[in-house]
Amino acid sequence: MFETVAFAGILLGVFCRTLLPYVVKMQETVKRDEKLIWNWKYAYTALSALFTSFIVASLAFPAFNVSTDSLSLFYVFTLSFGYGWGINDAFNKAFIDWHNA
Repeated sequence: MFETVAFAGILLGVFCRTLLPYVVKMQETVKRDEKLIWNWKYAYTALSALFTSFIVASLAFPAFNVSTDSLSLFYVFTLSFGYGWGINDAFNKAFIDWHNA
């Protein structure tokens, strides 16, 4: 049960880290009457972060004995969301932002 919650947290974390900045940029460009083009590098880093996060999480699951009460599942979801967000942010910085600087 907690594996499903952890994978959902990772997926949501990566998804939010990829799309939230795009939505903010989209709102800014609408105010300036400009056109915003999606940078596909962010989709590639999101897929890489998902793959890496799922592999690492799958390898780490056997080491944990988590109960299935709602508070424990909330903690698992929160930690996995942060992990998905963080690994995607690290990939964005390493492969896109620092490369363009």
